[in-house]
Amino acid sequence: MKIKYTKEEIELAKALRPINDALFRTMAKDNIPLVEHIIRVTLNRDDISILRVNTQDDIHLFSFQHSVILDCLAIDKDGVLYDIEVQTVNNDDLEKRARYISSMIDVKYALEKNQAYGKLKQSIVIFLMEKDIFGLGKQLYEFIRKEKEINLPLKDGNNIIYVNAENKGREDLNNLMQSLISYNYSDMKDQVIRECTMYYKTTVDGEDKVCEALREYVAKSYDTGKADGINIGKADGIAEGTVRTLLKLVNSGNITLDYAIANSGLSKDKFNSIADNLGYKL
Repeated sequence: MKIKYTKEEIELAKALRPINDALFRTMAKDNIPLVEHIIRVTLNRDDISILRVNTQDDIHLFSFQHSVILDCLAIDKDGVLYDIEVQTVNNDDLEKRARYISSMIDVKYALEKNQAYGKLKQSIVIFLMEKDIFGLGKQLYEFIRKEKEINLPLKDGNNIIYVNAENKGREDLNNLMQSLISYNYSDMKDQVIRECTMYYKTTVDGEDKVCEALREYVAKSYDTGKADGINIGKADGIAEGTVRTLLKLVNSGNITLDYAIANSGLSKDKFNSIADNLGYKL
């Protein structure tokens, strides 16, 4: 039986870009060729063969610990772990967020019980971003740990990469990033991204999958905000955590403000009041 989606959900699904979390996770789900293509273009390598892809992996190891929902985690034939995160909003905490994500991947996936440290898997965290958060005019920033004085690299197998669509570099990477931020699939220059986006924008089955993912995405974000609200220990913590999380989805372009309010479980006045207290100007 076909699930009935609201007009607003259908409009939201059609308006999403590949760089928006909800659409990206839908496109990447079980789509090894797409994920492999993105990683190959980003790293400028054609020898990477992806074996498995996992989207929306919720890493929450301890009750007292901040959880992480990964956009897309992949592993290649050599055991290298790749985490791809899409980002439309420039937050000042992205560098620390990348560090935290990397550490959580290490704890859950990089080393099996009783294995020696030499077996620790290499991990690469890739942020695909709309803007250049460093403002230095580069398209791709790659970070590895180095000794401070002589730049001796620490061979710990951990890399963090930020790629942005604001600056130009390699043509294939230009096309990839331009396609990720495009609203119209006909404007996309990356053929793999274009064909995948077309499916989710022009077919009934594809549209339904995006709507379903949008509902799940908002519901999971709601639960995360609720848990964060409980952890801050305030009387209105649950509501505050929920509003904060939903407004992040609004700012990232995944949902509209009206949709956020309707799914918050709060009255519009209460929602706006909490948003105002959090510093959001609606």
